[in-house]
Amino acid sequence: MQTFYSHREAYAISTFLFEDWDLETALQSICAHGFHSVELWADKLAHVDPRINPDERKIRHLLETYRMHVHALHTPFRRFRPYADEKDGRAYRLAVWKQAIDFCQRFSIPIAVIHACNRSEYNMCTKDIPYLHGMLSELSEYALERGVKLALENIPSSSPKLQDELFCTLANQYAWFGDIESLFFCLDIGHVTITSNDMESEILAVPADRLVTFHIHNNDGTCDGHKLPDDGIIDWPKWHDLIRSRGFQGQFVLEICGYENPWKRMDAIEALFGKGDAK
Repeated sequence: MQTFYSHREAYAISTFLFEDWDLETALQSICAHGFHSVELWADKLAHVDPRINPDERKIRHLLETYRMHVHALHTPFRRFRPYADEKDGRAYRLAVWKQAIDFCQRFSIPIAVIHACNRSEYNMCTKDIPYLHGMLSELSEYALERGVKLALENIPSSSPKLQDELFCTLANQYAWFGDIESLFFCLDIGHVTITSNDMESEILAVPADRLVTFHIHNNDGTCDGHKLPDDGIIDWPKWHDLIRSRGFQGQFVLEICGYENPWKRMDAIEALFGKGDAK
């Protein structure tokens, strides 16, 4: 029996799909296609990025109008302002991430996803692990005090990979930071294929109660294309069943790239559920 596309309610749509459009356009399309749960995009100076001082009154109105539940928020990770030195940069990023967590608290959003490293702007090396450990300890405790679970995501490395650059698989990140009891994790399955390409090990790398959200998309194994879950080398039904067998009962986040036509992508997402439940 097909279970992986049986219910729309099992999935949230990341508004990343519409990152080059306004939030109302995103929510209107997502709602029109029969979905009512989202991961809000807070990156690229879009949607609810704290760096653009989003209109929270309007955001509340939009969420109510389109009957949206917010599964999670993806915190900023690109386009940080230039900084005088690395110390200044670290302090600035920490402040922005805390602002994003504060937003989660005000909107009762239970999960905040974070890239502690970014392959294009602030990649880290082995010597930076103590800094990252301290930063993630501070941020995750800050989040938990506000009713939010900070979820560290696995990310690809630079291309080409920098010398001594941290290889940010979920297994590695759990080995480095798993002792931080207030820290949780997000598995991006698309990123697995272009790092370790060992999906089973990545799914099993973190205790089930610490792995609180998943980004679902597909690719060709070389480029982080954020395609539909059935368009690439990942056998999503297989891994869906393994994840569920571990007791995960939460929503999966479809983190699909809209490219030049996000509405067409939403049509394709909806079509996946053609044999599933009605809206």
